[in-house]
Amino acid sequence: RMILCALLLLSLAIPTASYIAPVAQLHSPRSGYPEGISYEPLPGAGAQPTRAGGADRFYQRLSPLSPPPSPQALRGTTRLFLDTADEKAWGEQFPLGIFTGITTNPVLLERAGKACTVEGLDAMSAAAFALGAEEFMCQAWGESLGELVGVGADLAKLDPRVVVKLPLTQEGITAASALTRRGARVCMTACYAPHQVLTSAALGAEYVAPYLGRMEDAGRDGVGSCAEMQQVLTGLNSDTRLLVASVREASQLALLASKGCDTFTFSPDVAKQLSGDELTIKAAADFETAAKNMKQGTKKKTIGFTI
Repeated sequence: RMILCALLLLSLAIPTASYIAPVAQLHSPRSGYPEGISYEPLPGAGAQPTRAGGADRFYQRLSPLSPPPSPQALRGTTRLFLDTADEKAWGEQFPLGIFTGITTNPVLLERAGKACTVEGLDAMSAAAFALGAEEFMCQAWGESLGELVGVGADLAKLDPRVVVKLPLTQEGITAASALTRRGARVCMTACYAPHQVLTSAALGAEYVAPYLGRMEDAGRDGVGSCAEMQQVLTGLNSDTRLLVASVREASQLALLASKGCDTFTFSPDVAKQLSGDELTIKAAADFETAAKNMKQGTKKKTIGFTI
């Protein structure tokens, strides 16, 4: 009896909250919620059910207490770049909201009638950032290693969002190594073989750009080579991104994305292919026609239903 009385007195002395765990801590299912849901309380929202993993973000969006996921979160690891120096094309394509930035090189500058100078690229990068570009890539040039490093350093100083492009040559690799040690962001270009990806990762390049279309023009398996290059980076556990360039068709983007590639740069012509399909255009026209009919109070019979 004395022991029982002591236990009773002890239980009365301990605050209730110290031995009765909240529902959120027990992770016990609540009525109406499927099993497998975390009940960890959200800050300021009480015990709000949220599923673990990005694939189940839909369930989070059902609750008015959970903010919708940001475009950045929904984008995942995807990065798309517009490959042109034509500022008119930038204005036409950037409102799509799908591009991370702009990529250029001296050939594209010549095609667009732009000066290949540090001052000219400074003005172009400012215009790109004003449109919402998060990154601007431009190629360094020089007939000697010293000149290549000097131009690359000048480009890198323009803005932290500028990425300096360098070719995968002996001089280009050496210049890239010098620039990365000074904190510059670099992209190694003209990549045609998987071992060049290894080189790019080893020197600390942020990007390495294989030329898909040119590989296929030379009779190589461009898609297979790009997929192998991506496997090399995955095997190395490297943060270097494979920036697939010289893309000729939108279908190539989808095919390579299914093989693990997530970063691409392509021309405005390919960008236009991404914005529709003939069946999509027809469906959109049908929607507009139906909306117009309903605004005018016209009744039209469709698939057995009067609308």
